[in-house]
Amino acid sequence: MDTGTRNKPIYVFRITPKISLIWTALGLFLFILAASSASWFYGKIHGQSSLNFSLEGSQDNFWENILPFLSLFAIILGTAIIHELVHGVAFTAFGGSPRYGVKVKYFLPLAYATSPGDYFRRNAFIVIGLAPLIVIDAVCLLLLAIFPQASWLIMVIAFNTGGAVGDIWMAVQLLRCPKSVQVQDREEGMAIYAPPSVTRQQLPFSRTNNKSSSVVQRSLNFILMSLALIVIASFLLAPIFKALTVPSFIIGTNKLWILRWENTSQGFGIGFNWLSILIFALVYLLLSTVISIFGKRNII
Repeated sequence: MDTGTRNKPIYVFRITPKISLIWTALGLFLFILAASSASWFYGKIHGQSSLNFSLEGSQDNFWENILPFLSLFAIILGTAIIHELVHGVAFTAFGGSPRYGVKVKYFLPLAYATSPGDYFRRNAFIVIGLAPLIVIDAVCLLLLAIFPQASWLIMVIAFNTGGAVGDIWMAVQLLRCPKSVQVQDREEGMAIYAPPSVTRQQLPFSRTNNKSSSVVQRSLNFILMSLALIVIASFLLAPIFKALTVPSFIIGTNKLWILRWENTSQGFGIGFNWLSILIFALVYLLLSTVISIFGKRNII
């Protein structure tokens, strides 16, 4: 730590239940956005057009039925491990000594790479935080362009981007802090150290807007619950539907559908349309904000 910096942190950022909820909602949104964007990129490069992700299995073979679920778990686990390893490499590049771990915080799984006792300049810590998002996504996009058979990398991009929501959140907050601050990683947050010339009022963490946050929070709660139900339906209900021999159905129209279940003699599959879900989420968020603003002005 520089000699001109306070020995005690001017602010300690910790994950709270409210922040955990917001991160979960934003993470699902980023997951959808990344999956849609990567699918569009893959389609443009290789002449295919698909924005859908589905879990499919055969009609009779048990192992072929559960293989998609095992593959999905392997992608999630592998992406999380590589994500934290890139954090660790970035910590080392800036003079840190990385340490790794896994925990659950407010029902939110949290894998982390930290460098206890080390202090980093603001810009260096931002690079450390965003390194996995940039490096992994860039490498996967390059591999997608080279190898058309590696379409599963779309899910790596989606999970990596959605899982980086905390890194993005803290990077945005740090960009609003004076450049002279230093940062210490603390597994579940970060401690901000600043020279005496910097006051807490200059930090973004001390300013809140309760009126706007209440509208956003209610909207995010609804979007979070809706997306969670869709994810559960897609990843967990497929074997149940199959066991109950549920006939094929679709939620939505043929052009603007959300959830589709197919059960035929050739096989079965369940999937959801990322683009439709994204459109509905954005429309709901916009309408709820507009209604709240006009309602407070007694216009409606």
